[in-house]
Amino acid sequence: MVRKLVHIFFVIISAGLLSACNNQKLLENLTQEQANQVLAILLQHNISAQKSGAAKEGYAINISQQENTVALSIINQYQLPWSADIEIGQAFPESALVASPNAEQTRVLSLLEQRLGQSLRVINQVVNARVHISYPGFRSDKGNKTAVNHVGVLISYKGDIDDNLFISQIKSFIKNSLNDVRYENISVVLFDAPVIQYSSPIKASSSRLWLWFILVIICTITAIGLLVFFMKRSASPLNNNNIELIKANDNKESSGDVP
Repeated sequence: MVRKLVHIFFVIISAGLLSACNNQKLLENLTQEQANQVLAILLQHNISAQKSGAAKEGYAINISQQENTVALSIINQYQLPWSADIEIGQAFPESALVASPNAEQTRVLSLLEQRLGQSLRVINQVVNARVHISYPGFRSDKGNKTAVNHVGVLISYKGDIDDNLFISQIKSFIKNSLNDVRYENISVVLFDAPVIQYSSPIKASSSRLWLWFILVIICTITAIGLLVFFMKRSASPLNNNNIELIKANDNKESSGDVP
């Protein structure tokens, strides 16, 4: 009985401590670069996140359960985790079969779109970016070079920016990154990213930790009281039996002395 109570006592303490530090995985199976990107963005929004894991099994981002809703909103807004940086050499390995010219051109344009989008996300004000390059029509007439390339850029941003200056800089960047693209054929559309409203996570987490700490203390005192009570209760029948045995022995001795 006593051993069972001791086991229950330690279970209560462990459960209380685990609940006080109730962290859960937000993202997992990430590369080190992806984990660092996610961690940096969450910390910028005052989310107390931690990185765990290793390169072999992948990294994970852990947060408290209280901050889960806010963190998911940030993940959705920034479209995290971002894919690894595109390398042209990886897209065209030497062992790959030779594709048609149209297929190779389409693949190159797709890679350029992804690389330009990754480059635009480096800007502090940019939350997310997409670049779309017009694909040429698949014609057998290779001498026809009347096609005009167009580029569309979609950007969601945060903070205060000068729209005209920002758009001009983005257009210059796109024009100098691609061949056969005119400045007037580049369109940039800006969207203000919505502000995520939430209370300060540090204060809320601290108050909750104190609440769990007080609850653990109350459970500990209650468990100790019950443990002492049952120990005394289990010991009292033994004492009564000892007293009865002593009395019985005394009666036998006294009866034996009588002639």
